[in-house]
Amino acid sequence: MNISALRFYKEVVEMKSISKVAQNSHISQSALSQMMQKLESELGYQLLNRSNKGVYPTEMGKIVYKYSGTMIRIHEKMMDELVSHQHQLANVKINGYGSFINYSLPCIMYKIKKKFPMYKFELHSKTNEETFNDLLNEVTDIGFVNETPLDESILYDYIGKERIVLAASVDSRIPDTITVQELVKYEMILLDSDSTLHNFLKKKLKLVGLSLDELNILFEIDSIGAAKSSVRNNLGVSFLPYMAIKKELYQKEFKIVEIEDFDLDYNIYLASRKDTKNGSNLTPIVKYFIKSGSSEFC
Repeated sequence: MNISALRFYKEVVEMKSISKVAQNSHISQSALSQMMQKLESELGYQLLNRSNKGVYPTEMGKIVYKYSGTMIRIHEKMMDELVSHQHQLANVKINGYGSFINYSLPCIMYKIKKKFPMYKFELHSKTNEETFNDLLNEVTDIGFVNETPLDESILYDYIGKERIVLAASVDSRIPDTITVQELVKYEMILLDSDSTLHNFLKKKLKLVGLSLDELNILFEIDSIGAAKSSVRNNLGVSFLPYMAIKKELYQKEFKIVEIEDFDLDYNIYLASRKDTKNGSNLTPIVKYFIKSGSSEFC
């Protein structure tokens, strides 16, 4: 299968337009259309429904789209390994859930790069499920997750904990301490259902007899930065990683609202494959993370 064609197909499905993808990629629309037709002919199925309103995947096309991202990443991994082998450069790909990659990991990565200058590191923000899938397909080398893997071919080590807090503007009228049942009284901005924190919060609330539907959620949002902006403007309160709001707490823009008898800390695990081909290169990196634990996170 032509990986370039698959990559273009993925973009067409996401943008719902052949012309827009062609324009963005600086190729003719007819050339891209022919490439899509050739991909359909190669697979033996119609992948796209074409209309005046745009293009949409058929049922068969949805299946191809589902696997396209993984196939593209595997191809990129193969090409990276070929280049790395040619130049004798160890390339280490690291996955982690969003808040960890963006706020906790940078400090220790700076130290690791100084200690292991011969390594090249790539950091990718992924959900736990995506990380486990990438590890199994050897698309990534190391994953930071907040739940233990179910597949026995994946090793994991406890690294530390991440603290989750209820953040509010210092101008908010919410008390400094509330009960978990009082959460329903306050307007809230929630990270959306694709986030690791969202799913973790859902499980924790269930343990105390609450559900997300009972909370007074103004809206869900797809980034921590946007949630912080909403809190800063006193639009509501939000559950956020402590690491993500340290600056705002220091500058006294935010405050932490304590919730009685409601622990929101979650464990951080380092996950890796047992039989990875890159094992000899990964061993010193994994050992450094385990030895350092969470003490060197930002």
